[in-house]
Amino acid sequence: MQPTTINNFVRTEFNEEAPSNRIKYDINLNSKEFELVVNDLVLDFDIDEVVETGTFNGLGSTSVFAKTGKYVFTIECNKNNFETATKNLEQYQNVCVIHGLSLQREILIKHLIHQEFDIDTTYDSDYPKSFYMREINQQVVLENALDVLANNDRRQLVFLDSAGGVGYAEFLEFMNYEGKHNKILVLDDIDHIKHKRSVEYLEIRGYQVSKSVGNRFAWCDLSKGKLRK
Repeated sequence: MQPTTINNFVRTEFNEEAPSNRIKYDINLNSKEFELVVNDLVLDFDIDEVVETGTFNGLGSTSVFAKTGKYVFTIECNKNNFETATKNLEQYQNVCVIHGLSLQREILIKHLIHQEFDIDTTYDSDYPKSFYMREINQQVVLENALDVLANNDRRQLVFLDSAGGVGYAEFLEFMNYEGKHNKILVLDDIDHIKHKRSVEYLEIRGYQVSKSVGNRFAWCDLSKGKLRK
């Protein structure tokens, strides 16, 4: 896939021949646009730390967060990815990779079982329930890690980017946190099963949501609350 420049930002060109229900862009989110947005949010909001779900190999969004110099607590359930990310990020003393699940395993499984996966968006597999179930069906050190790290009054940038099928479950749990008013929420894959509904939820309820070029990711300052109608 060849990169194309749009509004001075580089993104990955979609593959027109790929099935329409599959994800079509680089899984690592480390574009210049993302880096600029993150740096602006960190400075403007004066955050204490970053909390991330879905580290993958540590070379995407996590590396962008690491370079801000803020504490970064990032959660990864896949053991191989956890070990790879830990190795890739070992130069950053401000980063801690946690081998865990963002929510309680039972909540994640129930969420997957009851999802119909029938909304018009992109998916990672033709069999999404089993695909995402395998992702979370692993032994970890800590469950409910998102609650442990982000259910507080600290000024945090919270980046939700776990496996697509459980992204909305994470989002709904996060929106119930009493301390969410002190957070910047960033969502990846907003044209994907992961967070298409999350953005719709925010917009319907009057929150101001900003979106990246190409609708790859979005962010919302929850400290501002809902817009007046």
